Amino acid sequence: MKNKDYKIKFTSLKDGLHTFTFNIRDEFFEQFEYTDIKGAKVIVEIELEKQQTMMIANFSLTGTVKIMCDRCTDNVDLPIKSDDEIIYKFTETEFDDEKVISVYHNEIEIDIMQPIYEFISLSIPSKRLHKKGECNQIMLEEINKYLLVEKDEQTSSESITNNTNNIDPRWSQLNNLKFKK
Repeated sequence: MKNKDYKIKFTSLKDGLHTFTFNIRDEFFEQFEYTDIKGAKVIVEIELEKQQTMMIANFSLTGTVKIMCDRCTDNVDLPIKSDDEIIYKFTETEFDDEKVISVYHNEIEIDIMQPIYEFISLSIPSKRLHKKGECNQIMLEEINKYLLVEKDEQTSSESITNNTNNIDPRWSQLNNLKFKK
């Protein structure tokens, strides 16, 4: 799969509505150097409305992405759904808007690879977790061996008070600063 697979040649399109469909699979993400996405099965439908001065592209994404679970570190398939819009404006000036992209008069195609990647990435939930009970229990047990458990404030204050007898008196006042709010 090459970048040319994600270019739409618009010069041969007549004014009006045009529909394009792309199947995004694992190899799509191999083209990006830094990505958390390990694989995908996403259908991208693009409705491109070509006008005299611009093109309006409506992206509709549905499917699943494979990504590392935040809890157990195994891969988890997460559903995604997204509807986004980009305006491609025929112009000679640059726009300072992420939803409006300049298309210069000498261009004959638009590259939709980066927008697809960004829309998929932005539609991934912030909590990337297996459903309850589906996490790798062996890995969770291993992780729990190395977790540092914070002591509550009262217990910490008591231990500092008990340990102040062992601390050089010149430094003992500094311990009181740790728990001031």
